[in-house]
Amino acid sequence: MSEQKLTRAEELRRSALAKVRTGEIEEALNTYDAAAALADDEESRELITINKADAMIAVERSGPEVQALPTIVMRRRNLRHVYLAAYALVFKYRIEKELKRATFYAQLALQSAEEANESLWKVLALNEMASIYDIDSKFEKAIECGEEAIALLERIDNPEEHRFVYSLALENLGASKMLNNEFEAGIALVEKALPLITAPIYVAEAYIDLCYGYLGIENLERARHFGEAGLELANEPRQVRNVHYLLGEVAYKMGDIELAEFHFDKLASFYPDFRHLKSLLFAIDLRSMVNLKL
Repeated sequence: MSEQKLTRAEELRRSALAKVRTGEIEEALNTYDAAAALADDEESRELITINKADAMIAVERSGPEVQALPTIVMRRRNLRHVYLAAYALVFKYRIEKELKRATFYAQLALQSAEEANESLWKVLALNEMASIYDIDSKFEKAIECGEEAIALLERIDNPEEHRFVYSLALENLGASKMLNNEFEAGIALVEKALPLITAPIYVAEAYIDLCYGYLGIENLERARHFGEAGLELANEPRQVRNVHYLLGEVAYKMGDIELAEFHFDKLASFYPDFRHLKSLLFAIDLRSMVNLKL
């Protein structure tokens, strides 16, 4: 009886994970609740708690499951659970821009990956570390993490099974290099990653990064091409804001003042208290002061 319940609980947990990947968050949360009701051992319940918390964090919600994550990390009963809980907390604090806490949990996730001798876990933790460093404008450290992640992935067994992770690692590293003014190297990495990326949100990110890179080397036609493609797919406010800024710069450099005004007006709508933003954008090229990952 107990084994049958546990097997059903695991089926439900996996079903909930699949729903999260397809964006069915509400359905996933309900399925996790059903799985938790059937799980009758602490280890299974803990894993379901971590998975549910991860889904809640993705839609910027809190709750008992999210609040339980630090305890799971510190209890250290199961290395896999420590890693997953720490990794979820990295994402939570990164999107909340609490970079010290994000770094703390990223280091714990990395430590857990090394203790478990799990290369893929380590790659994911290194990618998160790189993202934190990018947000904090520590681009050289971000590049170090990204290069280590790529080197690990290229040595891993069955690399075809990890194409998605590899594509994101390449894209992240390319973006870090462009932010560090290594435009040609960054462009090459992102263009290598692009055919492997399928999720629209990540494709949009790659297009916007390429717009930034091509603008950096004054290839305005390519910059405009990727910027417009990125704008079509962008749905995060950060992405929309950034791509309007970049397309405004491209249009201004191409002499299309009307189009530049359109994009700078769109950008200014994100900053209603900054009344003279558009005038400033026409007067000064702000790219050296702008971090596209913020």
